Amino acid sequence: MHGLRDWNISRQLWLGHRIPVYYCENDHVIASVDPPHECTDCGSDKFRQDTDVLDTWFSSALWPFATLGWPDETEDLRTFYPTNMNCTAREIIFLWVSRMIMTGLEFMGEVPFADVAIHCQVQAADGRRMSKSLGTGVDPRSIVDQYGADALRAWAASVAMSSQDVRYDESRIEGYRRFCNKLWNAVKPILISLDGGEPRPVPEPESLVLYEDRWILSKLAAACDAIARGIEEFAFQDSINAAYAFAWNEFCDWWLEAAKPRLKTADPVAQAIGLYCLDAVMRALHPFMPFVTEELWSRLPGERDFVMRSEWPDDAGRYIDAQVELDFESLMAMVSEIRSYRKSVSGAPAKGGAVKLDEEWDDDWVQALTRIGDVAVADQLPPGKALGLDGGSVVFPQVETADAAVTEKKVAQLRNDLERIEAKLANEQFMAKAPPEEIAKQQGRADELRAAIDRLT
Repeated sequence: MHGLRDWNISRQLWLGHRIPVYYCENDHVIASVDPPHECTDCGSDKFRQDTDVLDTWFSSALWPFATLGWPDETEDLRTFYPTNMNCTAREIIFLWVSRMIMTGLEFMGEVPFADVAIHCQVQAADGRRMSKSLGTGVDPRSIVDQYGADALRAWAASVAMSSQDVRYDESRIEGYRRFCNKLWNAVKPILISLDGGEPRPVPEPESLVLYEDRWILSKLAAACDAIARGIEEFAFQDSINAAYAFAWNEFCDWWLEAAKPRLKTADPVAQAIGLYCLDAVMRALHPFMPFVTEELWSRLPGERDFVMRSEWPDDAGRYIDAQVELDFESLMAMVSEIRSYRKSVSGAPAKGGAVKLDEEWDDDWVQALTRIGDVAVADQLPPGKALGLDGGSVVFPQVETADAAVTEKKVAQLRNDLERIEAKLANEQFMAKAPPEEIAKQQGRADELRAAIDRLT
């Protein structure tokens, strides 16, 4: 509010508050809130009001209290003025926000809001501003029809508080629609396992036996904390990203996949933990995806009011266990490496192989996610292709000769690609002229190629 400048009284708009300026028949000027009865200069009682209206920001500046019944002292005005937060774009901070503060101080005696959240401007896909006249606008109704309101809302939350303007990217909205589908699919196995029955309460931390159960509950607590912190700090992108990472990657891709055999046998602990996580996810995601979370919440067992009336899921903090999270990452890395090997090696068996674990991990969990035939804490491994991994070792049966030839050909191609990138990185002209992000990209690609070659040789 420092360094304020004069601003237009009128821009000759069609609609607005009429300028409170009057002219007598002798063209003397009187500014008055109420129509004057007599000219103080000549005594004339004949007046005409200025035909122009005030600039739109004069009326917009009154919004925080005029919408609540002002100038009458209404119950709404007493309850909702001042409010907590105003959300706006940076280009109208001076035009609108500062003027709401001015009029609030003038007419109400206090500022109209405690915080101002400044969001970015969404540009067209080609970087131009969205405009009907330019034909670069997007009708949100068509986007809602195609992808759903929740997908559009989640995407908006993921970019809104960016410090830079962002380009419209429909593929990301489509990605959030797939996320909605993922949530639906996550609920199904839990409900099928329960089969209409009531789950038992989730066990206390000291009663949990399996590493994957302790890990997912610890990650749930961390996710709920990150989502809440993002909301409190107006970093909505951090909130939606934390919710997305937990629900899709950690819960669905890891815990749920490993727990499916237990759910099929109606294991009560797996049922309780699965439902506990889903319950918390629906509550934490509701501000960003209200429709799908409300619908799925209503399908979960138990007596339930609307999710929007439920309490924030902040009771998972007792499950936080940093050491379990760290240890479990080693096991996840092993599973990922095994999957990557199978994908990259021609002839690698879809099933079979043997794993030697360094610690007493959950054998069933490793088998469920890798389809390895033999998992144990062992000293010896059978002959075959061995991979040394963090947390253990894995051996696959030797592939057939024809498949080995295909693998050898793939290794040769990877080495050619690596040599080409290394030559580029050794080129002084490239290193001097290329943008830092391009150099980093090439260095990252070289690391990926080296890792792929190591897996195959």
